[in-house]
Amino acid sequence: MPVKIPVRAILLGVVAAAAVGMSAALVWLPRAGWSTNDVTTGASVDYPDLLSHVYDMPPDQTLQVTAAVATRLPNWTVKETDLASGVLRAEAKTPLGLFTDDVTVSAVAEGSYTKVIIRSHSRVGKADLGVNARNIRALQAAMDRQLNRVS
Repeated sequence: MPVKIPVRAILLGVVAAAAVGMSAALVWLPRAGWSTNDVTTGASVDYPDLLSHVYDMPPDQTLQVTAAVATRLPNWTVKETDLASGVLRAEAKTPLGLFTDDVTVSAVAEGSYTKVIIRSHSRVGKADLGVNARNIRALQAAMDRQLNRVS
């Protein structure tokens, strides 16, 4: 006697599993990434936790360390460091190199400290799925390991 396969039950199970998986992905993925491709520390409504860091070092020295740190990040290239104006420009590419994000670091004197404002924005598209925020967090984490962070 041939075995009867419950095709309808299997298909229903597959559809239900796919729906649960998609729902979980929507909850897990950062909602902000669906509506923005430009993130700046302390200025992005979608990322209120992403704030500028303050370091106990003059702006020019902070920028020099930032340049050294950024060159060690995977898929990052420092394009320009202007110590006089306190600005660094870099590119962060996706692992396969399909997309490039422009990163601008501004080192601003605040008394004897330096406030570092970082902006990361995508060259193409209207959403980044959180990549620009991850770029900023990666640079901040690397800087925090090398510099004395005040706040």
